[in-house]
Amino acid sequence: MIFRKVAVIYSLLLVSGSFAYAESTESDSHHEYHPNMVGVFVGGTSQQRRQKGLALGVEYERRLNKSFGIGALAERTFGDLDFWVVAFPFAYHTGPWKFYVGPGWEIEDREDDNEFLVRLGGEYGFEVGSLEIAPQVDVDFVDGNAVLVCGITFARGF
Repeated sequence: MIFRKVAVIYSLLLVSGSFAYAESTESDSHHEYHPNMVGVFVGGTSQQRRQKGLALGVEYERRLNKSFGIGALAERTFGDLDFWVVAFPFAYHTGPWKFYVGPGWEIEDREDDNEFLVRLGGEYGFEVGSLEIAPQVDVDFVDGNAVLVCGITFARGF
């Protein structure tokens, strides 16, 4: 049931982002394209699987062209249970919008129990000087659960 809700929200974001880009190419023309992007993520998780914890992470993306990229991320969630999330997302860019999906693993500290996950997410990048500040919403589908992860990425392109 939650999967359907998340899929609908994600689809609406994807469609609205595509329409917004198509209608306003003039405003997106200033959004700079960088072949490499490195960033720091600060956010939080939902209450279900990760006990509403603080999430801190690092991200890297290599743009294959103006629209597509592939990346890697490592994210630590602190709380009642401590987790690492490692994922390798494939990204689609449309102006300042970025949508991604990728396989990964959730690694719990207390046990040798690594769970496969799929991360689905989206963000909108604001350029502030040489930095990009991007609010983002992710959903990790792991072991039959959907974990919501929301936060902000501070990134720099080169």
